[in-house]
Amino acid sequence: MQWFPKTKLGKVNLALLIVLIVLVGCFFVLLNSNQTGQNLAGAVQKISEEPTKPKKQEVNKVVVTSLKSPVKGILYNKEVSRAQNYTLMYPLTGVEEVDDAIQKKIYKKRDRFTKSDAKKLVLSVNTTTSNKKVSFIIKQKELQKDRTVITTAQTFTYDRHTKKLMSIQDIISTDVRLNRMSKEVRIKLQQKNKNLAISAKKIDKLTEPSWSKFNDFSLDGNNLKIYYQPHTFTDKLTSVTIPLDRLNQKYDVPVFSLNTHGKKYVALTFDDGPNKNVTPRILKTLKKHHAKATFYMLGKSVSEAPDTAKAVVAGGHEIGNHSYGHENLSKMTAANALKNIEHSNTLIKKATGIEPLTIRPPYGARNHGLEQQLSQPTVLWGVDTLDWKTRNAASTLQAVQQHLYPGAIILMHDIHPTTADALDSILTYLESKGYTCVTISQLEGKAQP
Repeated sequence: MQWFPKTKLGKVNLALLIVLIVLVGCFFVLLNSNQTGQNLAGAVQKISEEPTKPKKQEVNKVVVTSLKSPVKGILYNKEVSRAQNYTLMYPLTGVEEVDDAIQKKIYKKRDRFTKSDAKKLVLSVNTTTSNKKVSFIIKQKELQKDRTVITTAQTFTYDRHTKKLMSIQDIISTDVRLNRMSKEVRIKLQQKNKNLAISAKKIDKLTEPSWSKFNDFSLDGNNLKIYYQPHTFTDKLTSVTIPLDRLNQKYDVPVFSLNTHGKKYVALTFDDGPNKNVTPRILKTLKKHHAKATFYMLGKSVSEAPDTAKAVVAGGHEIGNHSYGHENLSKMTAANALKNIEHSNTLIKKATGIEPLTIRPPYGARNHGLEQQLSQPTVLWGVDTLDWKTRNAASTLQAVQQHLYPGAIILMHDIHPTTADALDSILTYLESKGYTCVTISQLEGKAQP
């Protein structure tokens, strides 16, 4: 190594130089490390000093717009929420009390929707008028989780004169008109009852003459419209229309037969009961053949055998009024005849919970003055078995066989044991000829046989 010092002094100087170089190198290393630390600390400080950005949140924004309606002075309010996937539309009348009542019911529907697993809700409004009255029909279409759509309705009728919402009682006013309306609606539902898929008992229940049964309604010109929500009459929203002038019409034309619309239907009817001994036998035979009938009861007999009368209703059969004690109504004044029928109505309803739908005057003896006041149709018959006269089972069967026709109303009595004896053979014969037994109110009546 030529460059290495050979003298002692040269070796010392080389060692000092190496030490100096090492010290200078360490200095620069420390200097650089300090600068890096400052930079890092500054970066950390800068990050910590930066303001935290708020997280983006979805806001339930509801867009509200006002639209014109077809009726002067009425607006439509439209509320749309994309976040909750609903569209609401409802009327504004300008009367705070009315608008609050409507909005409260609309929001109740909205709140039920938002808490459910349904996917979408759309409300639309249809407005109809009748003189100073305005009806709002709010259709509510709800898309379900399984992609089916359920349509319901809320209805409101507003009186522009009184500036108040109206109930069905405000429209109909009297019990007589209520009874008439219930019967008119019943007939309409029966006409919609294709192939008798819905029981007469269910239709009777839906159309009972009670104000609470007709809360969903609207007015359109001279017509009254009654609505049935899904899964009440059928699985869909259903409506029937009744001309208002029909509510003042009297049933002064008796029914002799039924309009079967070309089908083989007959109505078995039993008078003068209930009888504790005979009526249960008849009910048992009817059940055996899955047949329904109409029982024209005497108020007096119902008082004596209330449990038997209840059994008739429990069996799904229909009840009619046959007077209190089999009096000849044609020989009474109209006022006294009406009292007789109303007294019997009261006794029958007290025992069974059901108001008779129709009346049958004893002996078929009509009181025309009475019929002008009744809200119950008068039903007579087309086939008289004369079971009350012959008291013979074979003769009763023969009478049916000889006079049977589609739509026939067959007269018998559930107080004679021989009638109960004949019933099994009668029903077997009807079945063999392809007939189905219905109650009087299941089909529309005809004035002539």
